[in-house]
This record gives sequence, structure tokens and C-alpha cells, in this order.
Amino acid sequence: MSKTISGSKLADRSIKFFSGLDSLARKTKLIVRHSAKFSAQGFTLGVLKAVITGRASFNHLAMSMGLSETKAMSRQALHQRVDRSAVAFMMSATAQAIKDRWDDELLIVTKKFNRILIEDSSQAKTDKRNAEDFPGHGNGKGVTAGCKIDLTFDLLTGEPILEALHLATQQDREIGRDLVDLAKPFDLFLRDMGYFSTGEFGRIESRRAFWLSRMPVSVTACDLEGRKLETILRTTKGGEIDCAMYIGKARHPARLIAVRATPGVARERRRARREQASQLGKTPTKDMLTRDGWHIIITNVDTDRMKTSEIFTLYSVRWQIEIIFRAWKQSGQLVKALARRSNPFHLQTLMYGAILLLILTLKTASLLRKKFSSYQLSIEKIAHDLVSFILALVSLYRFSDYNPDPRHLQMDIRSRKSLYQTTLGCLS
Repeated sequence: MSKTISGSKLADRSIKFFSGLDSLARKTKLIVRHSAKFSAQGFTLGVLKAVITGRASFNHLAMSMGLSETKAMSRQALHQRVDRSAVAFMMSATAQAIKDRWDDELLIVTKKFNRILIEDSSQAKTDKRNAEDFPGHGNGKGVTAGCKIDLTFDLLTGEPILEALHLATQQDREIGRDLVDLAKPFDLFLRDMGYFSTGEFGRIESRRAFWLSRMPVSVTACDLEGRKLETILRTTKGGEIDCAMYIGKARHPARLIAVRATPGVARERRRARREQASQLGKTPTKDMLTRDGWHIIITNVDTDRMKTSEIFTLYSVRWQIEIIFRAWKQSGQLVKALARRSNPFHLQTLMYGAILLLILTLKTASLLRKKFSSYQLSIEKIAHDLVSFILALVSLYRFSDYNPDPRHLQMDIRSRKSLYQTTLGCLS
């Protein structure tokens, strides 16, 4: 197999992106002179290697950059350059990476939606001595520090849509408002309970878009006749409910789909709920235990557009973003890189470096899955293979040489069933 894919879409897109880093470095004042001791590509590669290996001190950064730059820098000189301009540069680079479309051929999985947007967040801890700049929620014993990285990608193309860095204390519900501002007609928002907000559902609908979400146990619901959801669940003999409901105190109209859980799943959920309540000195209510016997999803997608089975099959795909975050964390050493006392500019530079690495992984994976469409490629294996390749680079221009053997990136054979198969298997 050829060791280079020069001229391929991956090569063309990556060369274009990395070539544009010089311009971004000058716009953000990271580089102000033609005789600068380092290049934008060398600085970016050094930061990427730092979050991959966890060796992220100024001394390690200077040594890493020395392998790809013609002029060596001291740690003191690099310390002076990692300031607001370095953070601005890394922010601009991540923004440009999202803006550039590497995969411009829309994969039409369904004609029912323009995009299927999946959003989730992941926290990264840092040394507690950084709590003044990056406060955490605390752990009951003292202060903590960290940040939250929020990611949205289009399920139909694999392309990242929005990515942002937030304080660890900021709630997902607040963060999710930014994505709603980007809604287009016939988008579908596939959301988890952390982003649950009937107000945001209304905003999505006002943009002629759709939403699909699980429902927190704390949110009330009743049918058009005023019957509580729990009453309906307790009196239903069958294994499936699909009806119109009013959700929450705002009585937001929605379609509710409930599928009875298997006895084993229901039993485990109730055990976990009782255990969690006991730790807080409480007792779970009868309504909570009733809901634990069902899988409940709410949406504004009508029955003509999607059947019950299609709803659950689609939502079961949402676990992909959790795999992506896991692959990203396992392929690098972000926690180790951030586990140090340092100034906020240094830490933010590393955080945005981690975001850039995640974006590059997503974009590369999207193109590889197109190129090797006859293989079922694993995002986790792609992530691990890509960081190994990056660590061996002395120039980001050689990123275009990445041409892995797809046989080594195939998914392991699993007996995983979809959520719909799991929940409805007992009814067939």
C-alpha cells in the first residue's frame, strides 16, 4: 500500500489548513517579525505533542519545538511568547478547523433531516491551584479546578459543527443555547438530559427544526386529558406508548414515546436509584420507580416523519459521541498536561490544543470512512493511530502523508444490540 496519499482529499484539505496557520499567527500577533524564532506550524505541532504525551511544561514545549524549528528557543523565551496572543492564535486555529469543510459530500442517510446534530460535553481537570482562573464545583473536601469542552457534530457527515471551551461550573443547559442559535430548517437536535430545556425546544421549533431527547425524572408530564404520565405507565398493559403530552411546568406540547424495559434492566435501575437515595438519606418516590421500568423519549417529530422503531434506533446512535470523547481522552494525556500550576495563558493554550486535536481526529476519521467505505473503521483505533503518527512528525506539512492500513483500524466484532432491539426484543 502506498505510504502517501498526496493529491487525495485528506492531503489537500490538511495542507490547505496548516498552510493558513502562518496568516493566523500574524493576525493574532503570535508572530510579529519575519525573523521570529519559531513558526506557526512548529508551535502548533509542539502544543499537539504536549497534549498527546502530557509533557507540557515550558521546558518540554521548547524541546519539542526544537525538533522541528531551525532556531532553538529557551524555556524563558517561550514563556514570554505564550501570552494572550498564543491563546488567540489557538482559538483562531480551532475556529478555522471547524469552518473548513474537509468532507464536502453530504452523506444522505435520510432525506427527512438537513443535519442530525449531536452535542455533548466533557470535563478536563487541572491542578486545584488553578481554581482562581478555572474554578470547579468542589468535591466536598476543598476547591477543584478544570474546564468543560463542548462538542457538536453532524451525524450525517461526521463533521464537527461547533466546539467551545467553558468553565467547569457552567451548566450544559446554558451551553446548549449557542448551538440553537445555529439551527437551520429541518435540522434534528439529538440531545441528552443535561441540555433539557422546554424553552430551548421552543426556540428550535421557531426555526422550523426538530428535537429529540430523553426526559429527566424530575420533569412532569401529563396527557391532553390531564392524566399524569406515571398513571398512564402503571395502567398500560402493553409494552409501548406513543401519544401527545404536555411536558414540564410550561406544559410544552410534545410527542412522548415510552417502551417498557426488560425486567432485568428495570430491576437494576431501581436498585441503583434506591442506593443513591439512601446515600442522601432519602427514599425514592413511587413515581420514580415507575419510570425506571420504561425507556422514555420525547420529541416534536411527528409519526408521519418517524415511526417509534426509527426514533429509538436513531437515539441509540447517540452513544457515538461518548465513544468519540473516550477515544480522544485515551489517545492523549490531557489530564497529565493540565495537572500543573501555571499561568492561565499556558493552560488555555493547551486546552485549545486538545480541542484542535479532537477536531483533526474527527475530520480525518470522516474522510477515512469515505475512502475505506468497505471497512467498518473504529474511531478509537483511528484516534490512537493518528496520535502515534503525529508524534513521529517533524513538520505538520507531512500530516498529508497519513495513509493508514484500514485492516488495522477495523472495529472489533461485538454482539452489541441497538437500544430498540434491547427494549423491544421481548415483545416480538
